[in-house]
This record gives sequence, C-alpha cells and structure tokens, in this order.
Amino acid sequence: MTEIEFNLDNIETLEDFYRAYDNKALELKKSEELLEPLLQFKKKSTSDEVIQKLQWEIEACLFEVRGNKLFSFSTSNGKNIGEILEYPDINEYQKTAFDFLINRANNSQSVYLQAKYNLLLWYSILKKNNVYAKKSSENFIKTINECLTRIKEGEYSYEIARLIENLLAIVNESKQNIAETKLLVETLLQNDNLNFWVKHEIIDEMFKYPKIFKSQDFTIANTIFNDQLKISTNELDDFSLINYYLPTAIKVAQKLKNNVKIWFEEIGNANLRLAEREIEDDRNWIKLDYYRAAIEAFRSCGNQIKKEQTEQLYFELKPKIKLDTFCVDFDEETISKLKEYQEEIKKFALALLKHPQEYIYSNLANGKYFPKIEDVRKVSKENRNNFLEFVVTLQFDNNKNISRKSVEDDEKRELLEIYGNRMRETFLPFMHYFFVYGIKSGHITAKSFLKYFARTTWIGKPYVRIDLGGELEEINWINQIAPAINEFFNQILAWGESKYYSPNFILCIDSLTLKIEGLFRNFSERLNVSTSKGKRNGVQEVLAHDIINNEIIREYFNEEDMLLFDYVFSNNGGLNLRNNIAHCFYSENEYHPDKMFLLLAVLLRLGKYNIEKQK
Repeated sequence: MTEIEFNLDNIETLEDFYRAYDNKALELKKSEELLEPLLQFKKKSTSDEVIQKLQWEIEACLFEVRGNKLFSFSTSNGKNIGEILEYPDINEYQKTAFDFLINRANNSQSVYLQAKYNLLLWYSILKKNNVYAKKSSENFIKTINECLTRIKEGEYSYEIARLIENLLAIVNESKQNIAETKLLVETLLQNDNLNFWVKHEIIDEMFKYPKIFKSQDFTIANTIFNDQLKISTNELDDFSLINYYLPTAIKVAQKLKNNVKIWFEEIGNANLRLAEREIEDDRNWIKLDYYRAAIEAFRSCGNQIKKEQTEQLYFELKPKIKLDTFCVDFDEETISKLKEYQEEIKKFALALLKHPQEYIYSNLANGKYFPKIEDVRKVSKENRNNFLEFVVTLQFDNNKNISRKSVEDDEKRELLEIYGNRMRETFLPFMHYFFVYGIKSGHITAKSFLKYFARTTWIGKPYVRIDLGGELEEINWINQIAPAINEFFNQILAWGESKYYSPNFILCIDSLTLKIEGLFRNFSERLNVSTSKGKRNGVQEVLAHDIINNEIIREYFNEEDMLLFDYVFSNNGGLNLRNNIAHCFYSENEYHPDKMFLLLAVLLRLGKYNIEKQK
C-alpha cells in the first residue's frame, strides 16, 4: 500500500502524468515510492511509445547514487520473469534512452528529478560533461532548500542528509558551484529547525572533502557541538554519543586546534553510564569493555582520578567475567581418521630419527615440516566472511584483560589462528614423537643439539660488546641457552624412565623464552638496528614483539619464518609467549611441552641466518 495518494483515474496522456508525477516527486522519494506510479501508468498505457518512455524512466529509477558511487537495484532481464535477476549497467543504456533522459533532465518540473537525472548523465557518459554536473548540483541545492521549507509539514531531515551527500560528492568531483554549496551548508548548520543528527551528518561529510572545506569552515560546527552536546547529554543516547557525535566533535576541535580534552571526558562519562546500565551477569564482558573505553578516554583527557577509579572498577569486575563455551564432538569416522593420521605422523617421526642429526636439525631450521604460508592464506581466504568486517571483535587475554581489534588486526589474527590450528594438528604431534622418542632412544641428546648451534649457526659465534666501564665483554649465547636445553632433555628422559614421574617444564620454558628475546635483540645489534625506544621516563629497550615488528628486521627473515615468529611472540593474535611468561600469566597447568617445542623451532629457524652475509 502506498503512502502518497497518486490517482491515475483522470490521467490519460503522458504529459498529464508527468505533470502530476513531477509535482509529487519529492514526496514520492521521501516515501521510497518513485517507481510505483511509473509501473501503474505503464500498465494502464496502450501506446508503445509511451510504454517505452516509461520503461526508460523505470530503468533510470533503478540507479541510485550514494556519495560518489553509482549503485543499481536488481531487475528482471525479461527472459524468465520473476526468476532471473540482473543488475542494469548505466553504460549499456540505449542511445535513444539517453536522449530521453536528457530531455527529462531539462524539462522535468521537479528540481529533484532534474538533479538526479543530470547526476546519472554525469556518471554515465564516458566523456563527462561539466554541464550535467553544474545542472545537477544547482538542482540539488534547490531540492534541499525545498526540503527546508517542508520540514514543519513532515520529516524531511533524512532526505536533506542524503541529498547533501550527493551534492558534496559531485561538487568536489566537478568543481562546480563550490561557493553556492558552502553557503548552503552554512545555512543548514545555522537552521534551528534542523535536527542535530542531520547537522552532525553534514559536518561528518565535510571532513571527506578537505579541498572544499577549510579549517575556518568548521567554526560553526564547533559552536554546534559546544551548544548541543553539553546541554543534550540526557536527550542523546550514550551509544550515539561515544560512537558518532563525540568522535566528530574531537575531529572538529583538532581541525580548529582547540582543546579536545573536554570531549574525551564526555566519552569517558558516557561509557561509565553505559556500564552502570549493565546489571546482568552474562553481560559483564560488555560492561568490562565500557570500563576499558572509559579508562582510555580518561587517560586521553588527563583525568588521573577518574582513570584510577575506573581501573579499580575494571579490576573488581574481571574475576566475574565468564564467557560461554561450546564444543563440537567428532563422529566415530572422524575420530578414526584422526587416529590414523596421528599414527602416520608418528611413523614419519620415527623414520626420520634414522637420519643423521645434523640433517634433521637443518630440515627443521629450513621449515621443511611446518605448515606452509600459502596453504594458510588459502584457508583464510576461503573462510573470510565479508559481513564480519562490520563486526567489532573483542579479545580477552589470559588475565581477562579486554581489547578491541581493527579489521587489519582481525585479518592477521585469523591467519595466525589458522596457522596455530595446523601446528596443533600436524607439527606439534610430530615434534612430540620426534623429541620424546629421539631423547628416550638416545638418538638425540642435549649435547648434540647444542653442538649443532655452536658449529653451524650465528648463535654459536661469540659477540663482543663494551660494558659501562669501557671493558670488552665477550658473550656466547650457547652458555645462556644450555641450561634450558639441558633441563628440557632431563625432564623428557625422566618422563620416559618412570610412569610415576610427572615432568615439569616451567624452568626450561621460562628460561628459553627470555633468552630467545635476547637473541632477537642481539640479532638486531649485530645488524646495527636500534632496539631502544624513547619513552616518558627515558630511553628503554623494546620487547620481543616490538623487535620482530621492526620493518628493517622483518626484511631479513623470509615470510615462512616470520609467520612462526609472529605466532609464538606476537601480541596481536599470537601466543604472546614472552609477555605471558614475563608477567606470570600462565598457571602451572599451561606449561605444556608444546610451548617448548615451539621455542626450539624458533631457535632453529632463527639460528640459520648468516648475519655477516646479510650485512
């Protein structure tokens, strides 16, 4: 059922139809019914010429411009009505149809239709003609002014926001009617009858076109935010405040080089209000995220008292966080296949132990038995859900601290998650069989393992530095990693000797994790790449993931090795092993031998690089 009354009973000619249609075009657009009268009159008409013209106009209605992007709604191709859908192509519009559209753009009595049809002509003609852009922008200005006169009759605020989006896009692209457009924008922002959210949308659009709107053009925007947000906090919902209005207010203040702290303070307060409304236990994780956002906001505005108060609330809420868990049970067939696969991995590992030790270590160092990055990327691409790009991802660490991730962070985290799954499915079981059976049989020893590093890797090459007293100090990393390696081998030996012995890998994992961080730092030093970073309290050494993320350092490692290093040490989707070890976030049950296998893999793949050759 249509909202706009459009009676065709007394309309017989196309001219009479257009007279009535153009007169109500703006109302029809507002109610999303521009297409309906065209379809009705086409059904009523008997003239082939009239039907063809109406069809062309119907097809023109199927195109919509959002900003500077042309979209088309789906339409039947006529072959199998109601079954096959296509998207119309504006460049395949018939030449005679273009002539018709030009005529309608020039002669329509509706300023809105003149604006839209000239806009379609501007975007459709291969060689763009500024005449169409000029006419379109002129008529968009007229249409917006007409909407302003009708605000009291009905709600035209949404239409004004949409029309401004089109107007600014075409003016920016064609450089036509810039002064007139800026004057209109100023008029809209000063109009007391226009809703605040529309003014916000206009201001937000202004930021997209810095060549049109300079800093001084945002002065009135600053006044609007100062007036509206301070007096309307109770009227504007807090969700809109923190996600839309206040971020734009900050952008305006930054543009004008004004104080932004007041707006960060408002963001913090709004997040606290939202947190107070969360009273259900199963929504505590949402409440925790509001506290997180409030802490960030209070830090940005320098309100140390509120920041510390909110940090205390955050700390007290963390123990109450409980996330829903679920498991997917495998069927018998899947379990059987997994067992067969594990048996194949075991046979492969045992067969490999028959080869010389140096051959095995060299293959591990060169990534022969690891998941390949191309396979991981392929799975990631196949699993990608474009819809989820619009979803905010919240991530909890081992200590229940919460953080938000961007789309780019999500992509990296997904890649590392898939890589981690592959490692658990294949590589880590292989490493378990290889080391446990190899150590138990005596084929692999701590001595032979360390000898490999001493003889064939840069890790075994002494490094000389000057201490604070000006004395030369020689460092040999073999002496520093040896205690962890020996401890690991001893635990495995004891584990294999007695079924009553429970191995403990805390010492070796803790030690080797921090030593590998030192190795990455020393790798950088040998390449003359800084590992220091200026901070508020002076210059300090960066952490493991910062060293790995250094663009210069990343150039020295191949992407297969970088994937492993990121998986083990990254604080964005990786295990973040160094951070969790250094801050004691692991319980004793989380010191699994798999972590030691990963560290040994990192050690092997890091050690293969010839630093002198890289220099």
